[in-house]
Amino acid sequence: MSPAVTLLLPVYNSAATLQETLDSLWAQTFTDFELLAIDDGSTDATPDILAAQNDPRLRVLRNPQRLKLAGALNRGIAEARAPLIARIDADDLARPERLAAQVTFMHQHPGLALCGTWTRHFGDRVKARETYPETHDALRAFALFNCPFAHPTVLFRTDLFRENNLHYDGGYYPTEDYELWTRLVHRFPCANLPRVLLDYRVHAHSMTGSDWSNMDEQARRIMQNQFAALGVPCTDTQSRLNRDIGMARVPPDQLPAARDWLEFLHNHNQTHPYCPPDALLAQLRERWFHVCMNATRGGPAVHKHFLHTTLWTPTKPPLSQRLLLRASILKRGRDRDIPGC
Repeated sequence: MSPAVTLLLPVYNSAATLQETLDSLWAQTFTDFELLAIDDGSTDATPDILAAQNDPRLRVLRNPQRLKLAGALNRGIAEARAPLIARIDADDLARPERLAAQVTFMHQHPGLALCGTWTRHFGDRVKARETYPETHDALRAFALFNCPFAHPTVLFRTDLFRENNLHYDGGYYPTEDYELWTRLVHRFPCANLPRVLLDYRVHAHSMTGSDWSNMDEQARRIMQNQFAALGVPCTDTQSRLNRDIGMARVPPDQLPAARDWLEFLHNHNQTHPYCPPDALLAQLRERWFHVCMNATRGGPAVHKHFLHTTLWTPTKPPLSQRLLLRASILKRGRDRDIPGC
């Protein structure tokens, strides 16, 4: 009889952390799963660690040549025997209730294609919770600026992915998951559980630290493709600005350009709808707040920018955000003119 879930675990020279990850999987309260490990040509002790596991739920596939992450995951999707596929990476830790919570949620919401969860970072970074939008409408708006799921937390329907040719595109390395999600969320309902169900390891060899410039360029490319598919005009310059807005790293003198772009997205959506208006406006306001918060070294002029945008019409910015912005300006800022104030 087929298992209820296939846990898809790509591994490549993962000996340093693999056993800890495996232990977190063997400790799952939901036990009806197969663990499909795709060994992408490891040359360290990874194969030995896998061979030493005494659990019949483990299947190991070894690639005859390196396929890299996208290729390994696509092979895993093709080989999965369960109606649901869950992801996990070889350096992260699944909390014991992770599978039970996600499987129950998917059964309760049969129309969902995929669900993810929140995470907590550990390792070389101070422990911090990473949250993601919960509802499908909020995810669609969020995806315009950032990856809407923590990749090793996702659980999705096998047949839906196979029937709709939803696969990873290695040409977008190292952001192939973000590219896949942007194709998914605008076609099928998705969600995130507002619970931390995975501990995400951050270390010196994490892709986010070792290949940031390439990640930036690929994310910008994905954003531009996404806007094109939605019928939103977006130049190379605007896609770079959009990436900077998503990362909240817009310098003070670029705040007018950031404001204009966010207002354009809001206005364009009014006449050419591509996202639920309330969800998009909420996301644009959130992006604008974080951009301004990270630019408070620009002084009081940043606060003026924050207030003077049509994004707040006809309401006013939340008092809590205004107070946080003022406090940050007092701590970091200095008074200087910014064009467009």
